[in-house]
Amino acid sequence: MEKIQVLELLYNNISETMTQCGFAPEYKEGARKTGCPVYERGEAVVMDFSGTKGVTRFVFSEDRIHLLFAENNAPREDDSAFTKDSTYLFVLDEYTDRDVKSIAGEVNEYMNETFIVKKKTAVKTKNISTVSRAAAKSGALSYDPITFATKLAGVYPELKEAIAENIETYGEFLCEEFFVKHGTPCIERTIRENNPQKMKRLFNIICEIYEDGTNEVQSLVCVTALGFIQNDPELMQRILPYLTDSMVEPVFAVSKKLKASKGARMRLQNPPKYKPKKQKKPGLLSQLMGGGNPGPGMPM
Repeated sequence: MEKIQVLELLYNNISETMTQCGFAPEYKEGARKTGCPVYERGEAVVMDFSGTKGVTRFVFSEDRIHLLFAENNAPREDDSAFTKDSTYLFVLDEYTDRDVKSIAGEVNEYMNETFIVKKKTAVKTKNISTVSRAAAKSGALSYDPITFATKLAGVYPELKEAIAENIETYGEFLCEEFFVKHGTPCIERTIRENNPQKMKRLFNIICEIYEDGTNEVQSLVCVTALGFIQNDPELMQRILPYLTDSMVEPVFAVSKKLKASKGARMRLQNPPKYKPKKQKKPGLLSQLMGGGNPGPGMPM
């Protein structure tokens, strides 16, 4: 396929979603105002959509398709006023229409989550208080479970609605409930897929949260978020390059414990039913590591 053909096929698979999200094809002056609005710009090909929410631009240059956004008054001659949001690999000599449709699926999901689902959850989540990166790095505060969940929602936009529903249902954020039902399946999907770019993005968040997190959030990472690995050699090897040094020992120890203990696996898969907060008990990580406080050298 030629670059223009790629964007034409992409257009055919995303045009309905773009319309639902409030974006219509934007044609160059003098061009026929029907069908795909793609045009050539030097070695690249470009396709624009616009609406009241701004301008969405696709630029196919070399072996990358870039998704960019800008304000409505942005000049169209180049991309200087646009912000690059996502990039999709597409090698003309190797990829086919099936790969175009796969990219279209990702674009459709992203646009829906950004411009439709996001509006629905904005009111529900506006009062959620999270820990900023600056506060965590300075030591003023530590990352907590709700911050972990909201950072994950940046990778998996579908989690935004689940966070809002969790808080609306219980009046507070039940982290185990959320991760068992929603967060961990997303993490597991990425690890099993083993796409290096997605793995790096995911573990950048997980490692940052762990290193500057509370004991509760560290337990959440080791036990609930990564507990599904259960000492699987292949999965362990996949995640090892992405773990920080301080994470390796507790993550591997918990994974082995969950593999060996049916009771621990059952507790993980069936978190306790919600009860109003009383006195805090040791986290599941602490229980799995032998009860009480972690021993010397255990970075908790």
